[in-house]
Amino acid sequence: MKGIPGRNLRRAATAIAVASAATLAFTGTASAATGAATASGSEVYGSANWTWTFSGMSGINMAVRDTKCDGNPVYVFFEADLGMGTIGPTPYRWNESGCGTTSYWSNLKYNSGTKLGKVRVVTCVDDAGWDTCYRSGWQYNR
Repeated sequence: MKGIPGRNLRRAATAIAVASAATLAFTGTASAATGAATASGSEVYGSANWTWTFSGMSGINMAVRDTKCDGNPVYVFFEADLGMGTIGPTPYRWNESGCGTTSYWSNLKYNSGTKLGKVRVVTCVDDAGWDTCYRSGWQYNR
């Protein structure tokens, strides 16, 4: 009978130590998820990378390149799926510098005002009639 309380104390101490180690192993700073995508056609190439937030993106870097010498400006933006069938565009970022040039933007932010589930990059050529646009695949906020 004398050894039972001591043995139970040792078991309890071991359980506490294991629980403490597990807690330390699973806590700490979580790294934020990132995203990246490109969209291109014969006249334009665009790319973006970002860090996801609950309702948008931060640290957005975007670029758009005019790859055709046709005198038409090009632009890049995101389409954000806002839910309930609503797709909202972000502001357009224009490159009007001409053939072979690339325009860049850094450290942009976007807040949808609601949980943002997915976005895609869109690049377009400002040509006659409806603009010619190319879309990346959807990128998911996980």
